[in-house]
Amino acid sequence: MTRYLIILFSLINLILSAQELIVTIDKNPAIVGEQIFVQYTINDKGNNFTSPNFNGLQVLSGPNPSTQSSYSFINGKSESTITTTYSYYIKASEEGEYIISPASIKVKGKEISSSSLNLKVLKSNNINTNKEREINDNLFIKVEVDKRNIVVGEQILVTYKLFTRIDLVNTEISLPDLNGFWQKDLKTSERFKREILNGVAYNVANVKKSVLTAQKSGKLVIDPLEIKCRIRIANKKKNRDPFSSFFGGGYNVIEESISSKPILINVDELPTPPSEYYGTVGNMNIKSNVNKDSINANDAITYTVTITGTGNIELIKPLNISFPEDFEVYDPKTNEKIFEGGRKRSIKSFEYLLIPRYEGSYTIPSAEIKIYNNKLKKYETKKSSKHNLIILPNKNKENELIAGERINKKTIDNQKKEINYIINKSDFKEKNSFYIEYNVFIFLIILPLLLLCAYLLYLRVYKNNKNASILKNRKANKIALKRLKNAQKCIKEGDFNLFFEEIEKSLWGYFADKFEVSSADLSKKTINSYFKNAKINEKTEINFISLIDECELIRYAPNNNGNKKMELILEKAKTIIIDVETELK
Repeated sequence: MTRYLIILFSLINLILSAQELIVTIDKNPAIVGEQIFVQYTINDKGNNFTSPNFNGLQVLSGPNPSTQSSYSFINGKSESTITTTYSYYIKASEEGEYIISPASIKVKGKEISSSSLNLKVLKSNNINTNKEREINDNLFIKVEVDKRNIVVGEQILVTYKLFTRIDLVNTEISLPDLNGFWQKDLKTSERFKREILNGVAYNVANVKKSVLTAQKSGKLVIDPLEIKCRIRIANKKKNRDPFSSFFGGGYNVIEESISSKPILINVDELPTPPSEYYGTVGNMNIKSNVNKDSINANDAITYTVTITGTGNIELIKPLNISFPEDFEVYDPKTNEKIFEGGRKRSIKSFEYLLIPRYEGSYTIPSAEIKIYNNKLKKYETKKSSKHNLIILPNKNKENELIAGERINKKTIDNQKKEINYIINKSDFKEKNSFYIEYNVFIFLIILPLLLLCAYLLYLRVYKNNKNASILKNRKANKIALKRLKNAQKCIKEGDFNLFFEEIEKSLWGYFADKFEVSSADLSKKTINSYFKNAKINEKTEINFISLIDECELIRYAPNNNGNKKMELILEKAKTIIIDVETELK
């Protein structure tokens, strides 16, 4: 009997594991003019996706590809899964029944097709249709993007404009997801201005204006911005009471939601970068200066590096500068004046406090930065000038020897290379006589104390090593909690979309800071390379990448019950960060 049950369960697993391209739709039936979300999903890594024929339906966006991987380890058995999805936003202009033909994809050389999809589109009643048409003609959002084809690190300006010919009471904005972009919001005026569009006058307000910097390559989608509007419309019923009309009784207030169209941005990879390139894109120059070129030892010098120009200047970190060894260097103070997110000429400076400890002549080498000029489409190396400094003796004579001879690090290093003096004294003693030298005698007395100290030191080191893993785990736990602090707030506030965005940002940010990876180099291949060099367990690497993919899928996939997964995802993220911390040597 047991044998038959095993065979039966094996057959069921084979059936369940069969590959299938599943199609889902968020609205069926739908209403004319309504935005519809269609998604194709397969539980494997696929390629050569062939889009379906939408047969009269308007495609607003798509196909938008996404891949998610997951890894599980249960009862000593490991299992990994990969899910590939392609999504579309579509719209029907007329009522009727539409047949969306099957889509197909290749998996391991085998072509797999989905089933066809029957979509029913209904025409809303006359009242709703007329009202919707009136609102669409007189109230809408227009998105303006200055560029749609860019490279990683390049910036685009996105402006959301609200066009209205309707009397608005107030508005409530739902911000779009900006996965894959670094965002800098610009100030906008809340005042409406008059603007003519296709011969029609509208009141226009810039509701949102942002500079976006691409952080990864691919086809990135700027999701729609949604606005809930309270509209005041005239009451068509005759009101004979003039006082009621005077105090607002002649109007009704209704609530409507409008949204912009999704925007697709094509982001290309940068050409093969030179060494020590950290993702700077734009047109910039660099200069440096010192406040003094001649001072006394132990006095302070202010050395300033200033970068000016346009581009992602706000993301530039302090440069690697080889200061003289005899200088004490403090962390730089950063000052910046960024205009329009770096699209207009901006300034960023790093101010270092230097304290030379010894007299002599020194040179501060040129500060250097490598930039990809997106207009010239090539890499440029910008350098500042060198600075020669004269360091005079310390007034307090703290660096003078008793004999009056000055000394510094170079002097000490040179003395190590010189020939020692020849020994011209000897100490003879009588042969065959028992004699213990004074130094040996002292050593034999101190030896037991040294052995005791060595034994106590051994016990202490052994105890520290024993507790090292516990202390490391505590430290890793603190790092994980700090990184995921914003995500925990999202759970308390019930903010589903922002929660998964914060988890994804926390993982990317932790990886970038821990391994000192620039924003331009962030990718899953980079994770593999750095984790391998750091000898991170392969299981931990798979879990790390899987969680990033899972967060991306949950944010875009419809009806995913993501709210129920927030606590579980948070615990996974905490565990993964702790695992990486504890495995790092």
